[in-house]
Amino acid sequence: MSQLPLPMGWSQRGGRNSLLIHGANAAAIALLRSWPRWPSPCTLLVGPARSGRSLIGDLFATETGGTVVDDADRAPEERLFNLWNDARDAGTPLLLIAREAVPVWQVALPDLRTRLATATIARIEAPDEAVSAALIAQGLELAGSAFAPDVPEFVARRTPRCYEDIEAVIARLNALSLASGQKISVGSARQALCNETGLDGANDHDLREGMD
Repeated sequence: MSQLPLPMGWSQRGGRNSLLIHGANAAAIALLRSWPRWPSPCTLLVGPARSGRSLIGDLFATETGGTVVDDADRAPEERLFNLWNDARDAGTPLLLIAREAVPVWQVALPDLRTRLATATIARIEAPDEAVSAALIAQGLELAGSAFAPDVPEFVARRTPRCYEDIEAVIARLNALSLASGQKISVGSARQALCNETGLDGANDHDLREGMD
C-alpha cells in the first residue's frame, strides 16, 4: 500500500473509522488534497458501494472546511446548483459524492448539468487482489481477530473484487474467530469460505485442498 503524507486523521491504520490508503483510492485522495488547485470549485468523488467514499468525504470536510454532499445523485438538483454557486463565490471547495459521474448520473437541470460536466472526477477504483488482502487484514485487525500471516492473501484470491463481498468475508472470519477463540488459519478460513454461498471460492478446488 502506498505511503502518502496525510493530514491529521488521514491515517493508514488506527481506529475503527481510520482510512486505509491503497492502490484503488490513493489517486482520488491525492486529488482531493490538492483542492486549492482544482480548476472548478467542485469535484465529484465516485466509486463503488462500501469503498470508503463517505469516510473520505468526512475527512475532507474536517480538513478543508468545505461542503460535502453524500449521495449527491439523490439530492435536490436546485440545492446542488446553489451550493456550486456558493462555493464559487466563497472560494471554498464543494465535494459531491455519488456512485457515478455525469452522464451516467442523469441530471435534469440544464445549468447544473453544465457545471457538473466541468467538475474534476476523483474515482475510487474496484479493489485488486493486493487491495483486497490489505482490507481483509485491516478488518481482522480492527476486530481484534488473530490470524496467520498468509490468511489475507489466501482469502483475497478467492473473494470477488467487490467491496461489499470483502466486507461480508471479513464479517464471516471475525465471527469464526469469536466463536472458536482461536487464531484464524488458512485451513479454518478455507472451511469458512467453502461454507459461504455466493463467493467465488465456494467452487474453487483450491479451497478443498488440504481439508482431508
